[in-house]
Amino acid sequence: MTSLPVGRPLGLALLLTLFAATTPVDIDGAWSPWSSMATPCTKTCGGGVHLKVRSCTNPSPQGNGKLCLKMDSVSRADKEWRSFDCNMQSCWGLVWGEWGNCSVPCGKGMRTRVSMCGDDICTETMAKTQQEPCNDWNKTACPSPCDDMTCPQFGVCKDESTEKEPIAYCICTMGYEMNPDKSSCIRPPPTTPTPRPIPTLAPEQKVVATVISKSASTLIIIMVTITLALFLFLKVFTTDRVIQMNMEIALLLAHIMLILPGEATSYPAVCTTISILVHLFFTACFVFMLLEALHMYSLVAFIVKQDGMFTKLQNTLVGWGVALFVILICIAFQLDNYGGDYHCWLRMDTPLVYGQFMPIIILIVLTFALIEAAGAVNYKPLKGIDKAQLKSAKISQRTNLIIMPLVFSHWMVGILSEYEQNLPLYGTFSILNGVTGVAVFLLHSSNNEQVRAKLQGCYRSMCKGSSISR
Repeated sequence: MTSLPVGRPLGLALLLTLFAATTPVDIDGAWSPWSSMATPCTKTCGGGVHLKVRSCTNPSPQGNGKLCLKMDSVSRADKEWRSFDCNMQSCWGLVWGEWGNCSVPCGKGMRTRVSMCGDDICTETMAKTQQEPCNDWNKTACPSPCDDMTCPQFGVCKDESTEKEPIAYCICTMGYEMNPDKSSCIRPPPTTPTPRPIPTLAPEQKVVATVISKSASTLIIIMVTITLALFLFLKVFTTDRVIQMNMEIALLLAHIMLILPGEATSYPAVCTTISILVHLFFTACFVFMLLEALHMYSLVAFIVKQDGMFTKLQNTLVGWGVALFVILICIAFQLDNYGGDYHCWLRMDTPLVYGQFMPIIILIVLTFALIEAAGAVNYKPLKGIDKAQLKSAKISQRTNLIIMPLVFSHWMVGILSEYEQNLPLYGTFSILNGVTGVAVFLLHSSNNEQVRAKLQGCYRSMCKGSSISR
């Protein structure tokens, strides 16, 4: 309510109030909310549209007020229509068509089915698809999966299909291996062998083994030395004796190497030298046994009348020369493998083993072949042949069959006992050494005609002295 101005006449105040009430005011119009009522939806399902209206009555424009601004932000109006989405629910009623064929015949794949709207396939937004794994594999009716598989060179397909699924893969042959990406077969890299652990004996067993082995070598050194001394005393230097003497010297020197102190392993150069010399002397030993067999064969087969095919010097040079040639070949290719971490004998865990065993095995085979050939046929005798040498050759034919296996056996057992550090093998080595030493002394003494004559003379003297004393 307008208050009347104070101090003015009542009539004038009433006129002023009436004038203010009838003067127009400028008000811009504003939109009302969109109507809750709308035109019918264009579709009953699957997404349609309907129209709603709003008016510029909230408030209506007054005086010089402006009409409402439309959504295009350009024109003005007192009403505006707009379309709204309606009936957005799907018309599809969860009806599917039949499953299609599997995407992979005779194998694992996927199959698909589509939605059905009535009797027709749904279109546009109602069209739906569904997939699931499928398996058309039949082991009996389907071809092998290897028929369609290409393997790399040196590879073949391996079919391990089951009743439920086809299984095939490529494998490499001829020692090849599949590379990581399965694209080719490659040669596998050489494997690094696991180092052999060094065998050890308990300290007390090591002492026993050392005493046994060195005592055994000492025993054979004594017996061979006695044999050499006997023939030197009797001054027997026939051709066959020179061959045997060289064989005894080689055997003697080999065992002298074996009784050297075990501390030699602490000095690689010394240990390597000992190993080379052991190899040389044992190889020479078997070379001279072959020369003895050749000397025996030349007399028994009546090739020569006496003294064999070679002179004393020739036999000596050939024996040591062949042995030295074998060792030089081994040194040229396998010098680093001579000696060892815990012994200075011949090693068995390196390629040097072929250089150690193959020449000696060949020498043994040739020796046995000559001995067998000498006794297999009755040869036509030569006139003027030395019968004493022929008798010695026939005895040598038999003694060689005893000495050579003994030397080979104690050589092999000695190598194994050191390599394996095995106490029972050391014991066997000791026994074989003793038997070999005694055999060399008795058999080499008995098959020489001069020694036999000396022994027979001593025997007759002993028998004569015995009869006189009676």
